[in-house]
Amino acid sequence: MKTLYRAALGVLAALFVVTLIGAPAYAADAPTAPAAVAFTLDPATVVQLLIAFVLPVLVGLVTTRVTSSAAKAWLLAGLSLVTSLLVELARAIASGTTYDVGIALLAALPAFVVSVASFYGLWKPTGVTATVQDVGVRDPAKLLRRDLKN
Repeated sequence: MKTLYRAALGVLAALFVVTLIGAPAYAADAPTAPAAVAFTLDPATVVQLLIAFVLPVLVGLVTTRVTSSAAKAWLLAGLSLVTSLLVELARAIASGTTYDVGIALLAALPAFVVSVASFYGLWKPTGVTATVQDVGVRDPAKLLRRDLKN
């Protein structure tokens, strides 16, 4: 329960950061109608954060247990950056607007924060990353027994 709580707090913190980043951009488009409360989510941002939530599992799939933590962190940061650039490209194509590299680069930071928070808050304590890193690893003892049978 504590792990789920930490993961939820990490996701909420990342959404808060994304909201702060996006608020000035949407303020210029705000109508002059009386103040009201609205809660809108940009679908591209939601997709990016969901991908960021799963990225640590992907990093676990493509690395081994002996890969250094620094290499895994750099890979995660790189994947967060690439994801952010691609999501902004998809947003620009879908809406027919200009591709904004600044927004894409700035959105990579909350995506990385969500990835790290989900890794330490959910994936690592539940053992998912350790299990994923065992995918494709062959047990030397099983291979030796099979060779001895033949």
